[in-house]
Amino acid sequence: MGRQRKQMSSVGRGRVVLRASGDGRFEVWAVEGDLAVGFVEYRVGDGAEGWLTIVDIELEEGSRGWGYGSEAVRMVEEEAVRRGWARRFRAEVEARNGLGVYFWLRLGYRPGEGESGLAGTLVMVRTP
Repeated sequence: MGRQRKQMSSVGRGRVVLRASGDGRFEVWAVEGDLAVGFVEYRVGDGAEGWLTIVDIELEEGSRGWGYGSEAVRMVEEEAVRRGWARRFRAEVEARNGLGVYFWLRLGYRPGEGESGLAGTLVMVRTP
């Protein structure tokens, strides 16, 4: 199947709204202030059918630690399952990035056995 990007429309829940901003990318909007605070980029079928890879997640520094990133990742996962794109999820994080590793661990991701990423990275996987 190869790497493929699929477009999702806007979805929202609680304090966060995800708005499609291009192929395979969502802007993360904080509902309280109705302002974009970051983005989540994803790929469907990265290496194998049934997988969604979070390629990148970035939030403005002042918006970190408020749960926007966690909520955004969960919303992307739920939307991918609902649309039948993926049931398994992966993300790469620099091994030296302790806060990044902790972020993915809190979301239920674990280091993937037999998974390889770029040098110096951990491949984190979640298979609900």
